[in-house]
Parts: sequence; structure tokens; C-alpha cells
Amino acid sequence: MISRKAFRIFLVLAFLSFTGVLTTQIIWVKNAYSQKKEEFNLQLTLALQEVVRDILQYNNTKTIPANPVNQLTENHYAVMVNDLIDPAVLDHFIKEEFARFNIKEAYAYSIYDCSNKRLVYGGYYKENLKDESIDGYKFPEFDLDNYYFTIYFPKIRLGLFSDMGLWIYLSGLVFLILIFFTYSFLVITRQKRLSEVQRDFINNMTHEIRTPLTTIGISVTGISNNLETNPAKIPVFIKIIQDESAKLRMQLERILGIEEGLKLHQDWIEPNLHLENSLEKFLVLQSFNATQLNASFCKQKVSIFFDEFHFSQVCSNLIDNAIKYGGNPLYIAVNSSCSQGVYRLEISDNGKGIPKKYQKKIFDRFYRIPYGNDHQVKGFGIGLFYVKQVVEAQKGKIWVESKEGFGAKFIIELPAKI
Repeated sequence: MISRKAFRIFLVLAFLSFTGVLTTQIIWVKNAYSQKKEEFNLQLTLALQEVVRDILQYNNTKTIPANPVNQLTENHYAVMVNDLIDPAVLDHFIKEEFARFNIKEAYAYSIYDCSNKRLVYGGYYKENLKDESIDGYKFPEFDLDNYYFTIYFPKIRLGLFSDMGLWIYLSGLVFLILIFFTYSFLVITRQKRLSEVQRDFINNMTHEIRTPLTTIGISVTGISNNLETNPAKIPVFIKIIQDESAKLRMQLERILGIEEGLKLHQDWIEPNLHLENSLEKFLVLQSFNATQLNASFCKQKVSIFFDEFHFSQVCSNLIDNAIKYGGNPLYIAVNSSCSQGVYRLEISDNGKGIPKKYQKKIFDRFYRIPYGNDHQVKGFGIGLFYVKQVVEAQKGKIWVESKEGFGAKFIIELPAKI
């Protein structure tokens, strides 16, 4: 199995690779677009210069202005002619020169009227640009009191991108590769996490089952050795065997309850009675004593429609967690209340509490709060998952209220008959 250090290095390298490829692709596309734009501006400038030359030749004017093309904005151009401009002649020469220079972008143009000193709508190319009003294109005026026309390309960006067919294809291919890479990375990360969860589960399960079996074996040996010499010790060993067997049975019931699925046999039961029995079991097992417990139950007689066995397991799981994660000295509180058709159970401890970022995750299968190298508390990570599944299957709700350093309180609400 890959080590944690190697996996972290893999994560860093993967992130750098992903960022590098994405950045390179963005730079390539940006440069390709800039190059296309420069090519377009060059071709357009040459075409418009030829339009000016054609108009002046048509007007029998020999003087051609120097640098007649002025770019006003990214998609607006002003072209000085310094001579009368006939709209029909201008339209003809624009189409002719644009065809010669292979300029296929949609455009609209206007002509500056020297007599009225304003731009007049001239024409358009491509039907989707047809507009009877000059206001539809908002041609910016050029600060020159002379004969000129302006030309406007409303969809120049889209046109340039459409001309970058190969680049768009390559970019799409790279993005597909990045998506596949990201998906593979997430799968690997998930498999890594599942592998760690599986390893922790097996290690914890081995520890949790081996310990009571070892204790039972020692007790059996003790009974054999003291059967004739010291029979007074036999009840002590029998009590130890009973206690460890109960612990082992509880662990196996948790595992089987999850893996075999929930088999519910619902009936009207008295929850407080089962809650008291669960507390008594832990007191008998000497998991804690009565001085470490504050228990109070609702006084009304209440019934819930619940599976008797699973409700006992829910209570045992929450009490066991409160004992495991409680403070030193241990103190837990168990309270039940009834109100408006709802049975509410609260089990609190005085432990270190649960950080807010983990409070929703603790109900996930196999999830255990990371405490660094502190492994003093063993478990399978399925107890709270099991509790949540059972409670929700019985149309109830469960959540936790906790603040770091102030313990945790688990709350269950179930529909009830009072």
C-alpha cells in the first residue's frame, strides 16, 4: 500500500500538473486569439485602404490620404476619404474588397454627412444585421470635420473564435483529458480513503474481538486451576466471562445489524423501560457507576412504534459512546421528555466535544474523527451510522450538539403516543 508521504507527493504533483496544463492551454488559446485578431486587423486595414483608393479613383481624385484607417474601438473603425462618398459606390467597393481579402465578418457602416455634420446610416452586410435606425448600432463619432465613413463589426469575437477551429478542437480535447484526469484523481483518492477505512476497520475489529476472547480464555484457565484448590474464586471468573461475552455479543450485533440490513419488527413499546434496562446493563458491566450518571425520564406514560431490539441497541450505542468519549472523571446525563406527540431522548457526556466540521460526518459509515496519533478509543466507526439508519427508518430524527471542550449531546426525536 502506498504510504501517506508518497500519496501527499502524488497529490502535489497531480495538482501542479493539472494547473500547468490548464495554464498552458489558456495561454495558447489567448495567444492564438490575439494572432487571429492581428491578422484580421491587418487584412481589414488593407481592404479599407483599397476601398478608399477605389472611391477616389471613381471620383477622379489623385490625392490619397496617408493612413486613412483609424481603429476607434475593438470593433469600430473610421476611414477618412477626404472626398464625396456616394453610398451606393461605397457599398459596392466594400463588398468587392472584402470578398477579395476574404473578410466574411458581419458588419454595418455609416457615412459622415458634412452638410449636417452627423453620421448617417449607410448599410449592412448579412441579413441578421439589418436595422433601419442608426441608433441600433450606436456608431461613435470621429473627431474630424471631413468626409469619412465608419464600419462596425458587432460579432467580431465570435467570428474570430469560429475561425480558430483547430485551436478550439485541441482545447476541447485537452479539457476532456483534464476532466478524465480529475475524475481518475478523485477515484484514486476515494479508493485510498476506502482502503484506509477498511484497514482501520479490520484492525479495530481484531482488537475489539481479540480482547474479550483473550480475557475469556484466561478466565476459563483460572476456573480450571482453582476448581479444587480455591472454589471461592470461580464466581469471580464466571462473572468476568459473562461480562466479556456481553461485550463481544454487543460488538457482533453492531456489525451484523449493519451488514445484514435492518429487519424491523415494529410494535408499541415503552421507551423509558428499555432506556433504563440499557443503563442498568452498563452499570452491571461496571462501565461506570451511579455517581457518574444523571438520569431523568418523562413522567407521562409514553409509547413509540419501534422495533424493541433495535431501540435497545440505539440506547446502548449512544450510552457506550458517552462512556468512551466522556471526560476524566466521567460524567454523563440521560434525559427523556414528551411533548406534543414527540418523544425526545438526550444523551450527553463531558468529553472534549466534536469539532463543528465533523458533526455531520460522524453519522457516515465507518467514519471516525481523526485525532492524529491518539488511538486510545477503539471502535468500528459504524455505531452512529447504525443509530441514524434505525432512527430514520422509524421516521425519527437524530443530530448532535457540541462545542469543543464542552462535551457532546446526542438528541433523538421520535413520533410518540402519550
